[in-house]
Amino acid sequence: MAARKTATRVELEKLVPSAASAGAGSVALADEGVVSFHRAMDAVMRAFVGLDLAEKRRLKEASDFDVLATLAARTAQHEGDELAQARLRGLDASKKRVEAVSGFLDGAGVAQLLGMTTAAVHKRYKAHQLLGIREEKRRIGYPGFQFDGGRVVRDLPAVLQALSDGGVDEWAQLRFLAGANARLGGRSPMDALRAGDGERVLAAARAFGEHGAA
Repeated sequence: MAARKTATRVELEKLVPSAASAGAGSVALADEGVVSFHRAMDAVMRAFVGLDLAEKRRLKEASDFDVLATLAARTAQHEGDELAQARLRGLDASKKRVEAVSGFLDGAGVAQLLGMTTAAVHKRYKAHQLLGIREEKRRIGYPGFQFDGGRVVRDLPAVLQALSDGGVDEWAQLRFLAGANARLGGRSPMDALRAGDGERVLAAARAFGEHGAA
């Protein structure tokens, strides 16, 4: 086991050569990495062994995200970790929301689509004229469903401003725009905007900001 850990640490140091040559502190960091790595691998193996044949075959065609999420969910279930299960449900719900709104574009993609600079895109985001969701490493993803060809869906900036004024955060704004809304006859606000019902969507947005529900 000790030989295995030493070999793994060497591999980790090859991946991060600057850390390997920085002294005792970096060696300790590599040791911590080894411990975390082996814990992760042990958890993955326990979860994988518990899958039935059909699940294993399905994971062969799944994305890396779906493989890890499935194994994490199985581990949380086996260990009775209710908090982890709740977090995974939230992550799955967020993923489904992203898929439902045509995925995300980065700032460069939006700039190309709208014919402006990335700085101008960010300025619009900061002014609540574009919906952006902060992702890992402070990157901002822009839900694709807010664009109609080479422009922003009509009246969306006013709706985003109303939601922001009401203290609605970005994920809740996304949920509002993509979800069915009783005030709009069961349509989503985005569908209603595309149909030209900007005033009704604006009223629904203000109500959402005031009451936290459409």
